[in-house]
Amino acid sequence: MKIELSKSEVKAYEEIIFDDNLLFELNAIPQMVVNKDRVIVRVNKKFTKLFGYSSDEILGKQTATLTPSLEKFQEYAQYFVHTKEGIIKSEELEYKKKDATIFWVKLEGNPINKSGRELLILWSFIDITKEVYYRKELELLASTDPMTKLYNRRYFSELATTVVQLAKRSGLVYSVIMVDIDKFKRINDTYGHTIGDEVIIALSKVLKYNGRESDIVSRWGGEEFVILLPQTKQNSAMEIAEKLRKNVEVLHVVIGDDKKISFTISLGVATVHLQNCFDVEDVINNADKALYFAKEGGRNRVEVFTQ
Repeated sequence: MKIELSKSEVKAYEEIIFDDNLLFELNAIPQMVVNKDRVIVRVNKKFTKLFGYSSDEILGKQTATLTPSLEKFQEYAQYFVHTKEGIIKSEELEYKKKDATIFWVKLEGNPINKSGRELLILWSFIDITKEVYYRKELELLASTDPMTKLYNRRYFSELATTVVQLAKRSGLVYSVIMVDIDKFKRINDTYGHTIGDEVIIALSKVLKYNGRESDIVSRWGGEEFVILLPQTKQNSAMEIAEKLRKNVEVLHVVIGDDKKISFTISLGVATVHLQNCFDVEDVINNADKALYFAKEGGRNRVEVFTQ
């Protein structure tokens, strides 16, 4: 038999639910309510489970308690302002649990605006940490060389294009260094490809950790690498290349309990001056030509491209 409720009976259930705040307390989504000063005035059970705080510990605290840093708290103010103004959208943001664990959430705010009362904001949190890390891992796989963990050739080209466009607009100079391992075939033939891979990995670490933070380092292919140096004139690029050459010259790769091998590199440098701001492909080709002369000149040396 079909059962239907009258409007008065439905109304009675609504009063029970809203009077006891069941929709808020038993919501499957972690939620908190904050006032105009971003002070937490209400949280539900799922919120306390997600963040690790009890209600007594977190109520009355500003939301800065939940952000990884003061800078993040200040940055997130824009979302609070947008929500107060009625701009509702989801944001992917970092937050901090009671045990200091940093995690990612999808955050959405909704204003609670009752006539004659203070405007409050209801924030809903969805934990997307696994999703974000998985996405970042995919991005990393798509942008890096699996052996050296340096940028791959395709992603380097994308980054370099951005840097070069900025250089063209701003009239800035930049340089490129091409790097190649000397007599690498002999290393492979003598010690095997596994040791050859260890040599490539050792060189990649020197290139990555002895450069500047702004430099873009890529494995170009095989035993060849390319480095883009933003806002770097020729003399500075030569100094950087020479420093890398010397660091590799004294490097040893362990291949056994008591056996080590050493190797050297040759480097070619090309610089784009303000009057001839070529595309990055042209500059890489010029650096490659300089690298050829370094090889021809005896290896373990730096050569600079000149017209």
